[in-house]
Amino acid sequence: MLKNLPITPAPTLERAKAIADAEGLHFVYIGNVPGHPAQNTYCPKCGKMIVERVGFTANQLLIRENCCPFCQQVIPGIWRA
Repeated sequence: MLKNLPITPAPTLERAKAIADAEGLHFVYIGNVPGHPAQNTYCPKCGKMIVERVGFTANQLLIRENCCPFCQQVIPGIWRA
């Protein structure tokens, strides 16, 4: 742990995520910023939220049979309800 350094400001994390998104990465998250919308998973095709997170816990998992329930885009991963 780097307790001797200040926390990374949210705007810096948001810029890093924007760069990753622009490069075509689909599942980039902003962590350790409670309540930030980028802590959730969104479908790369339709943009709807498919996993809602609070901290390290998935509050809502909408993925069904490895697909987005809204547009059926395949979502890579191991998903257990």
